[in-house]
Amino acid sequence: MNDLALLARIEGRKLTTTPGLYVAAAITMLFTVISVATSTLLTGPPGSPPPASTPHVAKVLSVAALSSMVMLVLGILAIAGEHRHRTILATYLAQPRRGRVLAAKLTVLAGVGAVFGAVTFGLALAVAVPLLAGKGVHDLPVDVASMWWGATLAGACYGLLGVGLGALTRNTVGAVIGGLAWVQIVEVGILQSVWPSVAKWLPTGAGVAVTEAGVGDGAGLLPPAAAAVVLLTWALGLSVLATRVSARRELR
Repeated sequence: MNDLALLARIEGRKLTTTPGLYVAAAITMLFTVISVATSTLLTGPPGSPPPASTPHVAKVLSVAALSSMVMLVLGILAIAGEHRHRTILATYLAQPRRGRVLAAKLTVLAGVGAVFGAVTFGLALAVAVPLLAGKGVHDLPVDVASMWWGATLAGACYGLLGVGLGALTRNTVGAVIGGLAWVQIVEVGILQSVWPSVAKWLPTGAGVAVTEAGVGDGAGLLPPAAAAVVLLTWALGLSVLATRVSARRELR
């Protein structure tokens, strides 16, 4: 077994033997069910899209934002948590080549993120189909396969973004608050309203375009294929930057 594969197995064991992953998964699944059920069963305000419309079904299945944010936090905790508790020292003593350690964490979190995004969307679909059928919607007017693929890609990319952000800051609380604030306040709250031509090229704008798979084309988003490239570029770019910075920094 090569060095990277062994390190990835070790990082996978770390992730699966702590309660954080399972707590995050349970919370995500619970909120996914609640979100799908409320979006399907509750009547919206006057003028809301009807149950059989594409915007309504897309809204019901739009759970990738939740799974992506959870993966961002898990990615941060995977590396910044080790710095906080000083366990990173033992990790680097066992493998002094820090780039390989970070590469293993990135590989594992990307894989977990992909599975997390896919499973979350699958759960949403399993809950939504019978509920929508009860509303008379038997044929979903959206590209389910593309939305599923988008949720999988977004989960993997946000896992990478979390590890990159955590490695650069090495501060768990600061990285989590800063990362979520950037997404929810700066990108969603400000830029998407004030400067949408810029917002669509940022990770959140690209993530929305990927997970909505063309449903939001009229909202000034990038086409799904272009958005996937943009999102991957952000995730891989931050990962490479974090790897280079971590290799040169002093441990503290």
